[in-house]
Order: sequence, then structure tokens, then C-alpha cells
Amino acid sequence: MNKYLLIINPVSGNKTGPIIADKIKKILSTHNFVVDCLITEYKGHATEYLYNINKDTYQSIITIGGDGTYHEVINGILKRTDDYNPVLGFIPGGTGNSLMHDLKCLDPEDALKPILNNQIQKLDVMELKFDKTTEYAFNILGWGLATDIGLSAEKIRWLGSSRYTVASLLHILKLNKRSATIILDDKKYSDDFIFILICNTIYTGNAMMAAPKAKIDDGLFDVIIINKAITRFQLLKLLPLLFKGEHIHSPYVEYQQVQKIVLEPKHNEILNIDGEIKNYTPVTINVLKQKFSIYN
Repeated sequence: MNKYLLIINPVSGNKTGPIIADKIKKILSTHNFVVDCLITEYKGHATEYLYNINKDTYQSIITIGGDGTYHEVINGILKRTDDYNPVLGFIPGGTGNSLMHDLKCLDPEDALKPILNNQIQKLDVMELKFDKTTEYAFNILGWGLATDIGLSAEKIRWLGSSRYTVASLLHILKLNKRSATIILDDKKYSDDFIFILICNTIYTGNAMMAAPKAKIDDGLFDVIIINKAITRFQLLKLLPLLFKGEHIHSPYVEYQQVQKIVLEPKHNEILNIDGEIKNYTPVTINVLKQKFSIYN
């Protein structure tokens, strides 16, 4: 019998995870699903738990939380040394819910339907190779302004989903430029940049359509680069276009789809990885095509 693990982040988003979980458990029970629950107690708990469990215990993992919780889940599985590869289900319970925007499942009960019907699709993953460690991401890797925004957004979490917009406005006014060398497949660029955003999903942050051409299972990453020529005023005008995906038509934006990326800034700097601010450049990013099966 297929056994499910339900992971619940009780502090994700507006802390509705336990309430959502009660509804989900009742529905799963009426469909005769066998479910165990893990309520995470600290940052990294899901990663630690999934790294250590017996691979035969659960064939499917359902997660109630946001992008940060999903990030913990895929890292707990992919950092293992065996071939554990459960089917993943995602229930929105966070603030940004970037992946759930792509899956068009922003209502928890709607997100449950493909699990009940065993509807499966594939999900690509970013393999992030640092000097001494390897991490994994499913949503984004951001450098430059994208990291600055993430850092500030964490400090104003009490604003909810609007914190991303507020943080964006703050750092657009500062307009810091950084020097880096970036290799996109076999093309090398050395210049000053405002930011570089590498996406596996269409959406990031609070429903920003950063990568409108992205597909979660096409074996490609979508790279958005804002070049140094842009002014504060032009960047402010660009911000609302991000919510419609129309920013990619700007002469200040370069948009490419690639399979491998090397990012080497002049100075080692922290990164925005699936909305989590951590690790440091340089980093090499490879695509793990269709690494997971997910319910959708």
C-alpha cells in the first residue's frame, strides 16, 4: 500500500499550515489514504528528516508550506546517497508560492485534486555546485539586486506578500552595480550588471512573471539579465511590467534559455536561492532534467 508523508510548516506564510492540514487530512482519509504527519519545528527540519528516513517508508511526500519549505524537501531527498525518489505533492501555504502559480493551484483543495487522481508531471531541478558543497533549487537563483531584495524582504515579513514590492522599490532607488563573469552554455560575458536571475519557474516572489517562457520540465533555465545602462527611472518603469512578463521586451533586459551557467562575480557574494538567502558565489548551475515526478 502506498504510504504518504504530509509535511506541514506551521509558520509558513500567515501561519495557516495546521488549519489547511486538518482539512487535507480529512479529505485524504475519506479516500483511504494512509498518511503520517511531520510538523516542522525549525528551519531545515524537513531536509534533515528526509535525508535520514528509510527510503521504503514513504512513496509520496506532500508538503504544506511555501517555496522555502519545498526547497527543504527537495534538498533532503537529493542530498541522500541512495536512489530515493518519491512522488512529490505541493499544497500552498506560504507567502510567495511561486511554484503553485506555475501549477495554477493556489487553492489548497484544488492542489489536492491531482494527488487524489494520481495526475503526474515532471519537474526539472537546478544543481548548484559551490566550492565545497552542492545544493538544489526548483524555483530561482538570484544575484545582485535579486539578492538585495530578498534580504530586505526577510526583514519586513510582517508586510506579507507586498514585502517583495516594497523591497524592490527600495533597492531600485539605490541601483547598485556589480562586476561579474557569467558563462551561459558556451558564451562568456564579463561586465557590470544590475542583477542576474536564473529561473526554472515562470513566477517568482509575489506573482512576478519573471520568466514568461519558462517551463518546469523542458530541461532549460531562463536567464534574465538587466544590464548596467539602465537608469533608476527606467528600472522603476520596468517593475510593473514584471507582473505581466512584458519586461523581456525592454532593451535593457537580456533573456536567454540555457542548460548550464557559471557565475563568477568579482567579489564572493550571497545568493537568493528559492527565496532563501544563503551560500556564496562562485557557483556552477546544471539542469537535472525531469528529476522529480510531481502531482499536477
